Amino acid sequence: MDQQILEIRLSHKGIKPVRHGHPWVFRNALASSPAVASLPPEVIRTVLGDGRLQWQHTAPALVCDTTGVPLGWGIYNRTSRLALRMITRNPGEAIHFSLFQSLLRNAVARRVPLRRDTSTTAWRIVFGEADYLPGLVADLLGSVLVIACSSAFIWDNRQWIAATLRELVQPEDVVILPDAEILSREGIVCTDSGSASENDAGAATWQVQEHGLPWLVVPEEGQKTGYYCDQRDNRSFLRSIAAGMKVLDAFTYHGGFGLNALAGGAQQVVCGDSSRDALHRLEENCSIQNAGPVETFRADLFESLRRNDVPHGIEHYDIIVLDPPKLVPARQHHEKGLRAYKDLNLSVFRSARAGARVLTFSCSGAVTREDFRTALAWAASDSHRTVRILATLGQPADHPVPLHFPEAEYLKGYLLQID
Repeated sequence: MDQQILEIRLSHKGIKPVRHGHPWVFRNALASSPAVASLPPEVIRTVLGDGRLQWQHTAPALVCDTTGVPLGWGIYNRTSRLALRMITRNPGEAIHFSLFQSLLRNAVARRVPLRRDTSTTAWRIVFGEADYLPGLVADLLGSVLVIACSSAFIWDNRQWIAATLRELVQPEDVVILPDAEILSREGIVCTDSGSASENDAGAATWQVQEHGLPWLVVPEEGQKTGYYCDQRDNRSFLRSIAAGMKVLDAFTYHGGFGLNALAGGAQQVVCGDSSRDALHRLEENCSIQNAGPVETFRADLFESLRRNDVPHGIEHYDIIVLDPPKLVPARQHHEKGLRAYKDLNLSVFRSARAGARVLTFSCSGAVTREDFRTALAWAASDSHRTVRILATLGQPADHPVPLHFPEAEYLKGYLLQID
């Protein structure tokens, strides 16, 4: 795409969300095809002059209403259904290199008070749209900085983004990971994993601390950035209520909930996952924590719970943790995904003993908290059990949710009790 600044006019449908601060504009909300913007030379120099911003797959865009009145600035992608990502609602603040550097600095600075907790060394320091940086997630995991790219602009500009963040947080290494599936929708084809470590020594194992417990991280082999910072507070919550309990950690991954339950004094912990590699990493985490015995099993958890053939049976446990993978990857999967959440929880509600508690989660951004609660209510109704909410859970403060962008609240959870 030639380096030009575009003028994009929104339809009446598209104007209101942008004025309210929503950062996404889909193609069906454009009033017309983009045109080259007519702007003063000094504005063009500000945006394109120094050449440090890369625009191979995108273009800077002045966003306007149907009559051409400016509403702000964004990044346009001619390939994606998500045509426009807003950066600022200030029409007088044109997109430029220093603006993005300021956004990175501000994102890191917002987490400084949180990072004073020295018992934890795994933090999200950039959270995409919540920090005005759509498509960029950055986790500082101990001594390694992991950057995940899910927009064309971020991918094209990943090198200076990594350099800027390196200066700000001083990691020993930086790993850059593409979200190949999302980038393909943005016109970028990743022929391999695309991950890159600045030390170029292959996949390395790092160690982090979370509330005093050590965990192993291999960013280039695990899911997402290699570690789920978002469940930090919820894992700690389980630790606080687990004393003397028999705990089933379904979809355990690397043992986050199960080993926290053990650290909290659980009487028995059983962890299940479909991945052999994940269970191996759990065993390594158990070893470095000098944790007590943990029983593990490998299975399709959806089927095992439905048939109630998990070890000892669902009725054996005092606390069951349900933290499945994303079941609604996009809006078109919404109805099917809600049924999957309902059926998964129904399997447990139906078989759990009276008084058992269920720690259940959805990590699907396309599912609202109301959606998830409705699915749980369906499950309770079909199980003919009374199910009560004891606690409402979510994501930690390094994953903030702007009120104008509710999609950032992707992690929803409840502690339930079954009568």
